[in-house]
Amino acid sequence: MKSILSNSKETICLSAILCLFFPFILSSAAGSDWPDCNFHCRAKDVTITDLWLGDAQGNLLSACAQNSSVDAYIWARFKNNANSPRYAVILLCDIYVDGALQESHYDDGGLCVLDTIPAGSENSLSLYGFSFSCGQEVRIENLVINWETANGIDCSNANRRCSNRNTKCYRETGSIDLTPPSCQIEGPSIPCESIIATYLPQITRAPELKPQLVWRIDGMDAEDESAEEGLQVDWRDYGSGYHILQLSIDWNDDHGRLVQSCTDSLRILVVEVPSNVIELTSGTETLND
Repeated sequence: MKSILSNSKETICLSAILCLFFPFILSSAAGSDWPDCNFHCRAKDVTITDLWLGDAQGNLLSACAQNSSVDAYIWARFKNNANSPRYAVILLCDIYVDGALQESHYDDGGLCVLDTIPAGSENSLSLYGFSFSCGQEVRIENLVINWETANGIDCSNANRRCSNRNTKCYRETGSIDLTPPSCQIEGPSIPCESIIATYLPQITRAPELKPQLVWRIDGMDAEDESAEEGLQVDWRDYGSGYHILQLSIDWNDDHGRLVQSCTDSLRILVVEVPSNVIELTSGTETLND
């Protein structure tokens, strides 16, 4: 039979162990410290229906030539799928440009993007602005949005605690590629006037839609004799000297709305072949015959 003193010692020891480890047990149950929560996102009351690279007004970023720079913004469209408002919507994500981390909303505790979003409504917001060099890769990683259901909570008094938000959330798994398509003209930049030159469109990151190609020479639409294989140009129709060949590609959805676009241009020097060279070449061919 154990003594009362022995039982008291065991009780004190057990209490000490519980006091030591109980905070860690609670922390593990609620996730880690904000914002490194153990998010279990099954609610999906608020979701992101679209992400895109646009201008300051939210329009699709205009097509730009390779390596030229423009002001660009990452936009997101948020939707409340619930039957009541949601409050203090916080975004967590990492933004990468050409593989380098540009902005982490984990480091700053999360970006509160909406004080409230009414039931069934959608809101489009700019998340990040930067100088974009056309052709750069733009990606979003580790995207999570979370919210609260209690009326009276907004961005000014949002509860940034894992216990409040680790199930009231929506997450995108994997990497989100926002890089626009790019296109480049492949073909001779110094052709002879007497030849028919072929120019091909080289496209990267093209949407899974049918492209609409427009070729222009010196600002005027060019007659595209072989759209699938590229543009064939008889430079005798344009003469010797410098010319600008331009390519514009649009991708439209089933409703005719522009989804993506890209452009490229090539400065071409058409070389005139002297007539005596042509005659000499013709004479040589005659002798060989």
